[in-house]
Amino acid sequence: MARMDCQFFPDTAAIWQCTDCQACLGEKAVPDGHSHWWGRSGPRCPACESSLVYLGSATDAKPFWQMLPHFLLYPMHFRSLLVAVLIGLITLFASGGLFTFFLVLFSLAVVTKYSLAIIEHRGRGETLPPSMGDVLTSDGHHLFLKQMAVFILMGCAVAAAATVSSLVGVLVNVFLMLALPASIILLAVEKSVRRALNPFAMLSLMLTVGWPYLLLWFCTQIISVAPVYVLPLLLEVVPDAVVMPVVMMVVVYFVFVLYAMLGYVLFEYQNELGYETLHEEDEIEFPEFERKRVLGETAVLMQSGQYERARQALRKALDTVRDDLELHQRYHKLLVLLNDETALRNHANYFVDLAERKLCLAKAVPVLLDVQKLYPDFQLEQSQQALALAQLLLVHGHYKAIIRLFHNRHKTCPDDPLLPDAYLMVAGIFHERMGDDATAAALLNFIVKKFPAAAGREDVIRLRQQLTSMPGKN
Repeated sequence: MARMDCQFFPDTAAIWQCTDCQACLGEKAVPDGHSHWWGRSGPRCPACESSLVYLGSATDAKPFWQMLPHFLLYPMHFRSLLVAVLIGLITLFASGGLFTFFLVLFSLAVVTKYSLAIIEHRGRGETLPPSMGDVLTSDGHHLFLKQMAVFILMGCAVAAAATVSSLVGVLVNVFLMLALPASIILLAVEKSVRRALNPFAMLSLMLTVGWPYLLLWFCTQIISVAPVYVLPLLLEVVPDAVVMPVVMMVVVYFVFVLYAMLGYVLFEYQNELGYETLHEEDEIEFPEFERKRVLGETAVLMQSGQYERARQALRKALDTVRDDLELHQRYHKLLVLLNDETALRNHANYFVDLAERKLCLAKAVPVLLDVQKLYPDFQLEQSQQALALAQLLLVHGHYKAIIRLFHNRHKTCPDDPLLPDAYLMVAGIFHERMGDDATAAALLNFIVKKFPAAAGREDVIRLRQQLTSMPGKN
């Protein structure tokens, strides 16, 4: 199917669609959509709260003709190579007679069952071949016998049609040859001889895939005859003693390539074909689920302009996951959109404290800059946190933000023991970055006057010496 992008996260593929507003939603918007935490009814549309339809996991799948290198490499995995080598080694024991007949029958059964398992596994989106043990021990559907029955009944159908007229026989034969890939896919998925022989089911699958089915059929024909052209080249360099094992391994290799392609087509068109893939998502704890769910929901709501709903969802989630930084970052962005001054000021102080406790104070820098942009007089309540944040601002060159952070702090916190450190940093910025030595000197004089003990500090003395040694200074 054509790629469908999530309209709220364009970099991700859509896997859900709303039945009401038709919004296409990806994994970020509706995370862990098959988790039991969503409840019996499953996930709802974050924008309008209507039910969602699962689009399948192949909405970002490439067309199968762009995956040819993958199909050629697929049988080279250890699991499938083991099967090919086993079939090749069996030929070493084929010496004729009844025993050889049973060996051939066994080999044919193994290859058939394993090949059909490849279709089923690849159709579910699994990129690795199935293990031989699982295939041989878990087949309760007798797929080998059913596949043989399908081939025999197809032959009977052609023979019966030929008795009517040669033209009818030719038409039936052409249809069955064209529909053979569809029949194999139906047998692998539905495990039913009746469905694999149903002309309407085969025709429906062919029409659903559309014109690419003709390309698929053409590719299957090329792969089917590939051993005829590859084997003569190999037989020139292969010792006579291992000719038969090599022949069988090459044939099995191309069989697996073909069936991997059929499985990928099933995966690619799973939504159109109504094929339900298995959803084996790792189970997560409720707090983590709630965090991811609310991040997705609020992203959709904020882009839809539903700010109050987003605020309610975030506040409810923060009761469960109180100190999650990502949720608080989202809450900050929402408050900026709402332009709620009181909430923004209070939350900024809380966020800086939280970021410091989690040892990631750098994440508080954009929060502070946002609030200062809206309210230039904003200052942090805790001087120690303000100084720590100012050091980060200094590294990133946000000098004016530091000046605003401590502007007239002596009026709001006159007895703050950290005030000398704050004003000394600001004085250094005025001197070194702004070229305003008068303001720098005034700040130094204030520090010495207000906090006499600071006069003996080495950094204060050094800055005063720099200021007095400037040309034109006494």
